[in-house]
Amino acid sequence: MFWIEILVFILLCSFAYAAHRGAPWVPTWRRDFSRIKRLLDLKEGETFFELGCGDGRVVCALSDVSGAKGIGVELSFVQYLVARLRAWRRPLVCIELKDAFNVDLSEVDAVYLFLMSETYGKLCEKFEKELKPGCRVVTYVWPIPGWVATEVDRKGGRPPVYLYRR
Repeated sequence: MFWIEILVFILLCSFAYAAHRGAPWVPTWRRDFSRIKRLLDLKEGETFFELGCGDGRVVCALSDVSGAKGIGVELSFVQYLVARLRAWRRPLVCIELKDAFNVDLSEVDAVYLFLMSETYGKLCEKFEKELKPGCRVVTYVWPIPGWVATEVDRKGGRPPVYLYRR
């Protein structure tokens, strides 16, 4: 019983650390996937990142319908494992156990993120330094502070989805 308690404690610490660094796990609503897909406008052969991919639903769904290579980055170990299982047998999807602040975004065509609004502000400098010109960034619920959205998709009763272009 002691080892189970230790394991549960470690897993809870993983959730807490991920929540502290970027966001607690709150999934993107499936009914908004089509809005996100439209704004990202992914093409076959492109590469996109989902920063804070949680259980991998979004990165897998977008890769499946677009033919783009999707890379999901997750910090919580439990969510990472779930995402790895979801991505299993999907050759275009890769899930990485990393901190979003420690991934190289220089060759990415598009980025999707649904994190806490404070985290967006912290990622601005990284985005401005690493994202190549023309890269599309789509955020769910909150805008990126100091950036001007190219388009905002607002549907009644649903969270806004913001598109930015570098």
